[in-house]
Amino acid sequence: MIWLKSPTIKGHEFSWLTEEGSLTERLKNEFNDAKVDVIYEGLASEEKTDYIREAIIKSHDKPMIFAHTRLKMNDLEDPWICLKTLGQQSLANILFKDPQISRRSLLYRICEPKDVLYKHLKSLGYMQEEILWMRQSEWERYGKILLLTEVFLPNLFNQR
Repeated sequence: MIWLKSPTIKGHEFSWLTEEGSLTERLKNEFNDAKVDVIYEGLASEEKTDYIREAIIKSHDKPMIFAHTRLKMNDLEDPWICLKTLGQQSLANILFKDPQISRRSLLYRICEPKDVLYKHLKSLGYMQEEILWMRQSEWERYGKILLLTEVFLPNLFNQR
């Protein structure tokens, strides 16, 4: 599937997908609760030169957003060393507070059942057969790229 420059969805869902600030902060503001659970941090199984961090952002113990961060292992040592001390904190604590970091792109698409990420989320029990929207952004720090993919889970849009 092709990545889109704007999601083809309207209303409340559109506002979440196109949120320019921290999704964790928005969850705190709208639902008075947000918690980050890091479920994996380390080498990517398919690409041993990549580091990945996977987290579930929850509100009131319900999974709302799945965040998948990927960068080259070498970039973890210098430009993105700040990730090593992040722990259970939101990635937003780095991305939106460091003036040396800028977002280079933001694209959208539906996460389809044939996607590896869709299958991964289903195996973790975070969804069944729902249509999921996702977005992907590139962040740059000192010329090195961090790729962030965020999947909007069914609970987020079923809160209303």
